[in-house]
Order: sequence, then structure tokens, then C-alpha cells
Amino acid sequence: MKNQLLLFFCLLAIGVTAQQPNGSHFSFTPAEFEKTECISASERQAVRQTISENKKQILKKNPTAFQQRGGSPLFIQPIRANPSFDDYGYFIINNQVDHDLTPNGSLLDYDCNERTYDWATGNHEGTDYVLWPYPWKRMQEEVMQVIAAAPGIIIEKRDGNFDLNCQNNGNPNWNGIIIEHPDGSQAWYWHFKDGAITAKNIGDTVEVGEYLGAAGSSGSSTIPHLHFEVYDANGNLIDPYEGPCNDMNPSSWWADQPDYFVPEINRLSTHNSSNFDTECGVVENTYEELNFEPGEDVIFHIYYRDISTDDNTHITVTKPDGSILYDYDFTSPWPNYTGVYAEWVFPVDATWPDGVYTITAEFYGTTYETIFGVNTNLGTEEEELQELSIYPNPTSGIVFFESNSVIEKIEIYDMLGRKVLQQFSAERKLEINTETWSSGLYLAFITSEGKTVSRKIVKK
Repeated sequence: MKNQLLLFFCLLAIGVTAQQPNGSHFSFTPAEFEKTECISASERQAVRQTISENKKQILKKNPTAFQQRGGSPLFIQPIRANPSFDDYGYFIINNQVDHDLTPNGSLLDYDCNERTYDWATGNHEGTDYVLWPYPWKRMQEEVMQVIAAAPGIIIEKRDGNFDLNCQNNGNPNWNGIIIEHPDGSQAWYWHFKDGAITAKNIGDTVEVGEYLGAAGSSGSSTIPHLHFEVYDANGNLIDPYEGPCNDMNPSSWWADQPDYFVPEINRLSTHNSSNFDTECGVVENTYEELNFEPGEDVIFHIYYRDISTDDNTHITVTKPDGSILYDYDFTSPWPNYTGVYAEWVFPVDATWPDGVYTITAEFYGTTYETIFGVNTNLGTEEEELQELSIYPNPTSGIVFFESNSVIEKIEIYDMLGRKVLQQFSAERKLEINTETWSSGLYLAFITSEGKTVSRKIVKK
């Protein structure tokens, strides 16, 4: 149910100026979405008819399956990151339920803003959790896992449909799950990746937090995401979020309602190109690079979730010896965006010493870090060891290293280049205790089958 992700540079168009370090260049790209038809009323009616037939079959096997009990459920968030995911963030919420039922441009979300959409004959009726950045790449990696927001019975399940759709046109061929809760309410989970769905079937029960599938772009969709839509026991659409402009239901359906505005950084990264792949359905080339040489440009990206005009980001670039190369504040010139990235270009010259550099960004009280190198071996042979997972990361204690091949050696260094650990192995899975380490960023070199790759570890 998402619309096409449109990415475009707007620096010159709006005359952005920002405080920049000497020699660097700045630009930004917001994530924009078209507003076109989603699922039609007739298709929803067809889904309800299928559900009715499914429930009849379930009752034949279990006559007490739908005995209603209790009040409305209290949801947990219906998504989680794949355990192998080791970055800061992986999604934005781009669209909420439209509470202004006048179609064709009359928008109102539960918080009295316009983070929703409609079209000529209908309104958006759910919450969209969108993979960001690199939605197609992270879809294939199954980064966004869909989980049951509340316990219940599976009353509809669809899989096997094409999952790289690029049109929001009412396509009824979605993959997903519909669950009925003990009170008779229902949650509809749509647009799963093909083949990534639970093995459970219609009539089976699921517990809160249980895996249902992975986000995809099946059905009426143009970007990998989860569409989460909720109906009460009487079949009335509700919005699980309580807010001043929600007249559908008097109270929140969340056990702990998430904030409307969540200003965070989802990713920091360095690149060898300003290219940004946007072709629908194609796994993105991220152009990420860790090692640079004098004469090259370090292309630095910050991927934001929920950023507003005048929001401040304090950015520092630290040399290998700990001294400061750049230290400056970036003040956002943008209006409110659910997803956007900023780009800086840092020219590397002969005065830059060899070694590992640290980039730190402080945003809304949280510190984010990444690294790059000048004349180092960072990133060499990165493509040779893709089946390597490090989790949880960030960590406050035990961190696991897991590979599809035998891990021969792990060496870990702090940002001053001091070795904090060296461990030899003949196993595919290792655990390391970081409890005694200081908080900060560490660099791990993992050797397997004679190849060595580097990975970042964040100690909380």
C-alpha cells in the first residue's frame, strides 16, 4: 500500500545554506511518496467474504474457536528487526489512518496532522511501516520481521504472490496474514515477501510476538513495507493510536503507545559515489566504501527518521590519533519529513594521516558513530563473507559472531588502535563478553577461510 519512493536533490531548488567544514559540500534528499489508490472497497469486501468462509471451516473442527472473551487487545509493535541486523534503525512510519473521510486531498491523522493519504474515491485505512534506507536490499535480507501484535487465530493466509510490485493500483494479490483476537477484533497484516511467511495455517493460534512473515511489496504496493490495519469486534475500522483527532475509538489499543514523532538516525555511512539507486524492485547498490586514498572524496550520508526544521545535528570527524578534523553543527533547513538523508563530501588530501577515522553525529540527545579509513585495509574482501552475523549490536554484554563457515580468528580494536581482544577458534559461532569494555565504537576483524573482514561493534 505504499507509493513509489521518489528521491530527488533539492539543494538548489530551495536555496539551502548550512554551516559546513572547509572544503566540504552538502546536499540532501527526502523520501517522497505518491498518493494513489490503495485497496478498493470491493476488494475489502471480497476479503471479508473469504474470512467468513474460512471461519466456517474452522468452526467445523473447533466449535468453540471464536467464543469471545475479554476487552480489546493491547498491541505490541507489529514489527521487529531480524536478530542479525546490526544497524541503528531500519524503518519509518510514513502513513497513518486517514480520519477525514472526505477523499481526494482532505487529510487528517490521529495527531491532527497530515501523515496519511487518500485518493479520488477512498482513504488510507492502516499504518505503514516502511523499510528505510535501501528498502529493496533490506527486503531481500528480511530485515523487517512481521510479528503478531496480539494473540489470536489465523483466519486468512496468503502466500505465493509476486512480491516486487511497483504499482499502487488495487492489486488484490497480496501475501499476508489476518488474525482474529479473543474479543472478536481483527488485525490485517499485508504485503509480505513471498515465501517468508509462517508455517502455521488458517485455524492455528499464534501468541503475541510470534513471527508471521517478512515485509515485502506484494499486492497493491510500490515499496517493501507492512500495512497494519485493525477492526473492532463489530467490523468497524479503528486506529490503534489514541490522539486528539481520533474519533474512531476512545482509547489506545497499544500496551505502550509509540510516539508520533521519533527523531532518530537510522544509518551513518561513507560511500565512493553520490549515486543513489531508486529503480523500483531492484536491490540497491549502496556504493558504500570504508577505505579511501588521498585525492578521493569521502561521501558521507546520514539517514534520518522524523526530522523537522531547525533540528540540530552536531557532527565531528576524528583523526586516528583522536584529534578533531571537523567539528560543526548542521541545522536542518527542511520541513517535517518522515525519512530523508543528508550528504556531505569530504575531499581527502595528502595532509590526512593514515588510519581509522571516526564520524560522530549527535541528534536529539543520542550519539551515533561510524568509521572509515585512509590507506587502510578496511572493507577489503567484504563481499567474500556475506553470511556473517553479529548480534546483538549494539550490545551491553554478550555479543555473538555467527558465520556459515568456520571462524578462525577474531581481533577487536578500540578507536585508538589498541587491541582489546584476540581469540582463535574452529567454530562457526562464538560468543564474546564485552561487559568490562568502555562504551564506544570498536572494530572487529574476523578471519574465515583465509579471508578477513571488518565489522563495527557498538558497546552501550
